[in-house]
Amino acid sequence: MSLHRESLWTGPERRRQLALLLGDVLIIILSTILAVFIRLTVFESIPWQKVQLWPLPSGAFSLLIAFLFALYVFDQYNLARDIAQRSNTAVLFLSTFVGMALAAFISFFLRGLQLGRIVVLVQWPLAFIGLYLWRRAFHAYLLRFTRPKRVLLVVDNPVEQGIEAEISDRPLGDYEVIGAFTITSMRDKQDDGNWELLDDRGRTLEQAVREEEVNVLVFSARAGFPPQYLEQAIDWKFDGIGVYDAANFYGAMTGRVPIETIDARWILTYLSQPYGSPVVRQLKRVIDIFLALLGLILSLPFWPLLMLIIKLDSPGPAIFRQERLGMRQRPIIIAKFRSMHHKYEEEGEAAYAQAEDPRVTRVGKWLRKTRLDELPQLWNVLKGELSMVGLRPIRKVNADRLAQKIPFYHLRFSMKPGLTGWPQIRYRYADDDISHLHKFEYELYHIQNASLAFDLYLIVKTLQMIVFGRGQ
Repeated sequence: MSLHRESLWTGPERRRQLALLLGDVLIIILSTILAVFIRLTVFESIPWQKVQLWPLPSGAFSLLIAFLFALYVFDQYNLARDIAQRSNTAVLFLSTFVGMALAAFISFFLRGLQLGRIVVLVQWPLAFIGLYLWRRAFHAYLLRFTRPKRVLLVVDNPVEQGIEAEISDRPLGDYEVIGAFTITSMRDKQDDGNWELLDDRGRTLEQAVREEEVNVLVFSARAGFPPQYLEQAIDWKFDGIGVYDAANFYGAMTGRVPIETIDARWILTYLSQPYGSPVVRQLKRVIDIFLALLGLILSLPFWPLLMLIIKLDSPGPAIFRQERLGMRQRPIIIAKFRSMHHKYEEEGEAAYAQAEDPRVTRVGKWLRKTRLDELPQLWNVLKGELSMVGLRPIRKVNADRLAQKIPFYHLRFSMKPGLTGWPQIRYRYADDDISHLHKFEYELYHIQNASLAFDLYLIVKTLQMIVFGRGQ
């Protein structure tokens, strides 16, 4: 498994989140069992010796799923959240309430999943208290229980050297850099054609790996691994030492792939056609159609009201259409609820959008925060021009300008554009060419990780953004 996928699904942070999740599962199940016991003994007067609690009714598992879904949407698996803060306690309370309400909603339509009102109402406070105490204990005693992985760098340029700073900024202390060999200062080769690598203490790479008990070895993506160490690197890898290139390791730390760390060789090695299997692409299309139909069914009754509010707020059409570039740079026409004043740049000249854009209307700010301005693009999804998850479609004039300034920019058109994606989750507005370059680095990470599992992850993260009003 490559490091970028390991970081996303099974890295040190994910293992901590999994531990937190398993504790939540146990608490929710135990609180449900206790609630059933209270109902039978207190409200139905059954002697406790005759109470049968296992197997649990099927409704208990729908309650579990509803609670876990609500906890995730309300960002309760963000390890940076300190439950000791009142605001985070309030959010936990709200998430458990939503979980309870969601379970009641499900059982209303699926009678076989009913637990009874008493069980649900008793279980809710029990689950909240248990989850609160578990999080207090987790953050106090279990969050930093693992020893950080010891990292040794063999790097080529300032961006790769910046890995050390990225690691030091990580709040969980998963990694620590214990040394670095800089290839650029060692370009003079020996008589046998190999590079001479010595650290500031005069040690060779083998000595440093052995003496420092290295867990992870990171080498330059562009310069490649020093030739004389290739066979040794294979031995290190099979001895349990992670051997990664700087581009992938940096991506795992930051969620982006810096342009300075890659070249054509890296692209050929680590990038492939997103959703490469035809079966996977067809399945993605089926999921897109299902989600687009569901979104339209749920939202269409509110479209007239939204259109009326938009027109009352500022003159002009409620929906605007614009040509963008789709997959393989094919032109497509997308539709959005208008969020800017009529005849401004969105319908005219190609100026970049801004985080605090004066052209955005009062209603438009709310539409962007909640992502409701994107609803008309569900039609584009049904037509197959967009996907639910992908890179945002951009205008041709912007794409042509950026392609002249950003290496490999055409790669962003290797996949179907979408309503939401990794850059929208992780990066701010790109309001100039420099920020578009950084945004493209997040797009490279998205392309590298594209999969149905990653799509699901991004859809849930988008729901989090909508709940907390972090939309763009």
